[in-house]
Amino acid sequence: MQDARLRLFSVLLLSAATYLSIAGALLTLLWLFLYPTSLVSTVKSKALYILLPFTGIVALVMQIIGENGISYFIRIGILLLLAFTIFQGWTPGEFLDLAVWLFGTGIGFDIGLAIELTIQGIKDADQDWSRVLTAMKLKGMHPEFRNLASIGFLMIQLRLLRADDQADLLTTRGYKSGGSCFPHFEPSNRDIITSLCAIPILLVSLWRFVIFLYL
Repeated sequence: MQDARLRLFSVLLLSAATYLSIAGALLTLLWLFLYPTSLVSTVKSKALYILLPFTGIVALVMQIIGENGISYFIRIGILLLLAFTIFQGWTPGEFLDLAVWLFGTGIGFDIGLAIELTIQGIKDADQDWSRVLTAMKLKGMHPEFRNLASIGFLMIQLRLLRADDQADLLTTRGYKSGGSCFPHFEPSNRDIITSLCAIPILLVSLWRFVIFLYL
């Protein structure tokens, strides 16, 4: 999905639909198959399989204490799939355009810049982690629980150093608040149609949720 506005619209509606009912979650899963390339990339993502076990643990605890843990796991699992799949379509500068379009060149520019720097930091951290694993393999070492503290400290230190460099760069360029940005979006007919499909999915989910409340 190329247009960030349509992507945000879809995410908000589908997230609500997924959280409200199993029916909404399953329909959201079907919606994700409209973007098979992004979905395949999501399924291959290591981060997804790091988060899913934690969701499973919470669901198991809920099931033990008498809550519907299975429903929770399905809904949160599909929410994670949705988030990761939509994020696959992100391109640098997109959140800055979206924030400026929503809130203007003042606070919107600040919010967009903060989001862009955060996302870049996440990507940098992922690259740092890959470099650490490569270095350990070259030394004949394997990642172990006892090494996590030192690796985590190293990655945090690297992130803080980069943040300090970015702050110095912004200060040197005279940045204080706000800025000039001319948002550019390229909506396609396919993106518009798929975004509109999120509306009936939310309505079905709301209907199932209301039925659940009154039964």
